[in-house]
Amino acid sequence: MIIKRKRSNEYFFQRLAVGVLAGLLVTSSLSLQVNAEKADVSINNGSAMSEIKANELKPSWTIKVDNKLDRNEMYFSDYNAAAEDGKVFTFVGKKLVALDAKTGKQLWSYGKNLIPYVIYEKGVIYGLSEDHKPYALDAKTGKKKWQSSSSTYIDTRLRTEAIVPTSDSLYVIKGSKTFAFDKTTGKLRWETDEPMADGSGTEYLEESNGVILRTFLVQGALTSLQLDAFDKKTGKKLWGVFGQGEAIRIKDGLVYSVDYHSQLMSDYQSLPERKVIVNIYNLKTGVKKGTREYNWKRSGEPPYPYGQGNLLVHGDKIYVQEENKVAEYDFDTYKSNQTPLRTFKIPNGDNWILLGIVQDRLMFENVTTHELAGIKMVNNRQVGWYGDANLEQVDVYGKGVYLAQRNGSLLGINLLTTKPVFKVKTGSVLHGATLKTDDMIIIQAKGKLIGVKLPASLK
Repeated sequence: MIIKRKRSNEYFFQRLAVGVLAGLLVTSSLSLQVNAEKADVSINNGSAMSEIKANELKPSWTIKVDNKLDRNEMYFSDYNAAAEDGKVFTFVGKKLVALDAKTGKQLWSYGKNLIPYVIYEKGVIYGLSEDHKPYALDAKTGKKKWQSSSSTYIDTRLRTEAIVPTSDSLYVIKGSKTFAFDKTTGKLRWETDEPMADGSGTEYLEESNGVILRTFLVQGALTSLQLDAFDKKTGKKLWGVFGQGEAIRIKDGLVYSVDYHSQLMSDYQSLPERKVIVNIYNLKTGVKKGTREYNWKRSGEPPYPYGQGNLLVHGDKIYVQEENKVAEYDFDTYKSNQTPLRTFKIPNGDNWILLGIVQDRLMFENVTTHELAGIKMVNNRQVGWYGDANLEQVDVYGKGVYLAQRNGSLLGINLLTTKPVFKVKTGSVLHGATLKTDDMIIIQAKGKLIGVKLPASLK
């Protein structure tokens, strides 16, 4: 599953092409409109998209909810709702409610004045009370399993916030702070902070062999990511490396992490040489154990644009996005200056970034237009899934691509054939991530959830 969440500064989806029409009206028009007032400025979108014809589906149900989809609102959240095991969990009247995904019927409700943040994992719902204390509920009955007595509140509006359940722990991320709770009792084990981040942390948290990894935004000669490791039992910081991103793989006690900082310090405008650097660290100690470099050259003449490429690990392969192609290498048999196993083209045009691999297709997002395109790995052919309006949200589940558009509609497209299958009117410009459980999708439109039964071709 690929989910591309809406973000004001990052994600998602607007396509804008403006053409200015200038010219004389034809004679017949002039004779009919001699006295018509002319606009001081007249602009037409000459590249406007043609309307896509698709079967219009009627929702199975619609319900008003408390979701916060406008990033200018006081408490915006990407986690207003969750859908699993045939149920939908969301907020109505500042209470957490469970709905039957097929009918929209309310099954139970819990709490009051809750923070609009919900996470589902293995039959348990996790959230935050009004005073930012974590709680756990039985997802089937709504019965409270525990309510922590420890608050995770921090005094700032602008913060990263995430709840991350693992095998025996529940972690709450608030900016640069990390809170660790016992997953069974809700008791706070420890809390820690990265002071150099000054409150700026990411949502990334990974647990491995008694070590917790997190990344932060830290000021140096340039602002960059920093990878930190903490002891799972105590929260004590074990090590940190400025300039390193999240682990792309943890294997045999080693952490593989992309170096984002050194490339920023190079003379990239004068030199065509480019490389992605992957540094390798001991998970427990942070001692550097090795380095991998994936190299290529930019075409053309200086000054060269900045760009160190993108990198993706999928299974036992590593994919490196270069200037005009993606190179595939075996992850476990690295050699300096090795030849790629295969190469794939990048979609036509500029500003494409590699997102992942779905159904044997390399998936790309255009960071300017925010369109989604793919390259078939079997024959290197480009495919695309296009809407007929500016995009607000794109989600991929299995064989279905779901485009929430700013004209108040959602378009469902078959990923394999690229053909539109259905449309649904949402009546909203703002959309959150489209959710899916069983044969239902749940559309998050501003102020409401919309349940839609999927056609057989997309199940």
